[in-house]
Amino acid sequence: MILTLRGTPFLYYGEELGMADGPIPADRVVDVAGRDPERTPMQWDASPGAGFTTGEPWLPINPEAEAINAASQRADETSLLALHRELISIRRGSAALRRGSYRSVDIAPDDVFAYVREAGDERWLVALNFSDQMVSLRMPGLRGRLRLSTDPADLAPTRPMYDQVAIPAEAGLLIRLEPGSA
Repeated sequence: MILTLRGTPFLYYGEELGMADGPIPADRVVDVAGRDPERTPMQWDASPGAGFTTGEPWLPINPEAEAINAASQRADETSLLALHRELISIRRGSAALRRGSYRSVDIAPDDVFAYVREAGDERWLVALNFSDQMVSLRMPGLRGRLRLSTDPADLAPTRPMYDQVAIPAEAGLLIRLEPGSA
């Protein structure tokens, strides 16, 4: 959503990997305001120091670093890092996603946030399903091609879309609309 809405996108470090807040034992607290769990060392690899350090870091390494780290995700085409890289690349090459207009899709079902971004002849439909069920978005006159899905099981990223879009549970779709489409 952040990379398809108007404005300057901002990713907090580690978000592109799916880093979660790390547990901080009481004796290791540094920030009395409680922000330490979000500031654990970056998880670069699965080494004991997570590729961040060979010494003792100011905060503990998150135990998930062995499984969730940049090195393991770099080689995985279905990783969250790969998704972010692809979406950033699409945004970089798209006038509509960088500075185009925004229009809500008012016929979207409950729990679906859908909108169109456009600049000149370039148009994108963004459909985000916040429910735990697959949902269909019916848009008569829709013609486009799926360009990106947040669902790693969706292995057909260029399939055509006509009149109806099936959005997997808790997933988002980026669809390049054809000229004259709904």
